[in-house]
Amino acid sequence: MNHLIAKLRLRGNVPKYKKLLSDVSLYELPDDFVSYVQYSPDHNLDEDSWFGIAQFSTKAFCLDFLKTPFNSAEYDVLNTIDVDKLDFLCSYQNENEYYFQNVTKAQLLSKKRLYLGDAFRYEENCKTIVINSIADAIYIRDQDILYFKRLPKISCIFKGMDVLYREATEVETADFLLSEFVQLDEEFSVAKVGKANRHRIAMALDTLNNFEVEQKGTVMDYIRDYCPDLEYQNNAFKIKSDDELKKLLYGIEQRYYTTPVGNEKRCANSIIRLY
Repeated sequence: MNHLIAKLRLRGNVPKYKKLLSDVSLYELPDDFVSYVQYSPDHNLDEDSWFGIAQFSTKAFCLDFLKTPFNSAEYDVLNTIDVDKLDFLCSYQNENEYYFQNVTKAQLLSKKRLYLGDAFRYEENCKTIVINSIADAIYIRDQDILYFKRLPKISCIFKGMDVLYREATEVETADFLLSEFVQLDEEFSVAKVGKANRHRIAMALDTLNNFEVEQKGTVMDYIRDYCPDLEYQNNAFKIKSDDELKKLLYGIEQRYYTTPVGNEKRCANSIIRLY
């Protein structure tokens, strides 16, 4: 049997999961649910693609109840006085699928509603939740894979999952900008580095740490070839803006390429490693 479980915003050692409904199916498995892309904060998903995290039950941010077989008897029925405390919904379906939808506090405000069904009616203090056509996250238990499209939408459900979307710290950002191959313009500083570039710096630091000295030199030559507009003096790129910093960071990740037909120089907006 299918069940709809609600997670409540409660403190202390009290049951936080309650049963809302039984024998209902809120979602269907998407048609494009075939393969997935390993999550990367700088990857732009195609419309028919999903991010996926394999061996999800082994991750620190996996919810405990996903690690054991589902048992509806473990959940008390939700009391109507607790609806203001709803945190997220989980629809358990087909003995294998868990569909998650975040519930914001704004969705729980009392509103005036006019129902246009078989019988019209007006309610002055009504609380309803619109069920999205596609869940924010889907966990398939026999695959042990969590599928999702936008990490920020589910990081409040899976606490600690935002470690996958790591930003460089203030110290790491400053250290990167002090690298021997970077020369900062006097008008540009750490304070002007945008959020997106802080994510890219975190990845670039990991990439650079895996390079040998000779490989770093090769990448610097590669950047000079593809980014002639980046001023290069005394073996360093002069960075005058956040956009120029992005070009440098894209170069470190080797996102630039030339097409074999037409010889066009391009920049890959996102990357999938094939092997």
